[in-house]
Amino acid sequence: MKKYLMSGIAAIAVCAAFTSCSKNSDVYQGPQPEAPKTEVQKYEEAFTKAFGTVGSNVDWGFGSAKASTRSVIKTDMTNYPKTGNPAPITAKEAAYVTKWFQENPGLSEVGKDWTNFYVQFVSGDQTNKKGIWHRHDINPQPEGRDWDEDFTDNGGMDKLHVGATRDQNATDHILDFNAKTGGPWSVAYVQNGSALQWGYHSSWGEDNKAPNGDGYYWYFKMADIEVPGDCFEDGVARTGCYVGLSLYGAKWDNGEKILGYQRLQYAEDWILKITNDTKPFYRVIAEDLNASEKSDFDFNDVVFDVVKAENNKTTLKLIACGGIYKLTVGGVEVHGVFGEAAKADGTYPMINTGKGPKYEPKEFQIDGEYKTPAEIKDIKIIVYKPGNENGIELTANTGKPACKILVDDAFNVIPENKDISNEYGNFTNYVQGKFDGDFWWKKN
Repeated sequence: MKKYLMSGIAAIAVCAAFTSCSKNSDVYQGPQPEAPKTEVQKYEEAFTKAFGTVGSNVDWGFGSAKASTRSVIKTDMTNYPKTGNPAPITAKEAAYVTKWFQENPGLSEVGKDWTNFYVQFVSGDQTNKKGIWHRHDINPQPEGRDWDEDFTDNGGMDKLHVGATRDQNATDHILDFNAKTGGPWSVAYVQNGSALQWGYHSSWGEDNKAPNGDGYYWYFKMADIEVPGDCFEDGVARTGCYVGLSLYGAKWDNGEKILGYQRLQYAEDWILKITNDTKPFYRVIAEDLNASEKSDFDFNDVVFDVVKAENNKTTLKLIACGGIYKLTVGGVEVHGVFGEAAKADGTYPMINTGKGPKYEPKEFQIDGEYKTPAEIKDIKIIVYKPGNENGIELTANTGKPACKILVDDAFNVIPENKDISNEYGNFTNYVQGKFDGDFWWKKN
């Protein structure tokens, strides 16, 4: 028994010696194998190689600034908004509409409940306008005497304001929009605003004479007017929405002088045309982590619009799904929305991307309400690639390469294997935080 005990002790000693030796820093252990890159890491490297380092403030459209309800006013129409601008006002149209306002009195209390609309200059004339002077003469003494007399003067209207209330601080100022000529473009675009109230600042008179003591007046008339066909090149009559503004101003000069008093109800002094523009849908475009070359970044692996959100449900409209792997949006497999099932090898056909079948866009519902960009970011998009049976969520983190991007329905689906930066020339600058604009996908 002692012999066996000693043998055991000897074995322990030998083992300890080997253990001690294995901890010696002088022993060469050889290079350690690197952990394989994840699908996300490979995608991010390919994205950066294709488009450069992502700008630190690039939020891919999902940031809080995009979720704001603040209106956007565009007066430089060089490259905005999208195709579909209203036709220019013809000289005959302007003359007909101006005459209509001159002959039809009556002001409006409220305009139209539009949020996205064009504003075009029709006409403007503030010269030789009539006014009334409530005169007071100190002679004869001691009581003096009072009387009214008409006068004419050149008025001034500027700082066009539009919004939901008659308060210049709570409405939008349409910059560079002149009351006499319409400014450099004669057209402006209001996005996420309101066409309910229309006002201006009177540069004739004293500001404190205005109802709010700020020099702003809200005397306007909005009317739908049918304009005859001979006012247009195509000879076709059409009905347009027009807004007229009445010149007004008041000041003291041995009695109160009120310019525009006699014609206040005619709203003929500054006339505009208003054209409604349907509010665009938010559109999400996504890559399913399968891109490795620049031409692979077409962002068409799933494309959908956010149609409405109510009663704890959100309606989405599926536009395209160019990915070949199972992909879910809010838990719904998108190829199945178009009625397509997986093939024998587990892959799916590309749909509406120039390869594979073509379908009309189709609506479907997901649970939850997603209205703002920040909320839409939370719609889970998950791709199930071979070897990832649990799926990988597609993300859009600020300052990092994105798998999904928020645009609007002016963005056209990119055909398969067409580089997004070739189809939309502002994309690379946008990625790098160098794009100085609001909508990088609006083509010049």
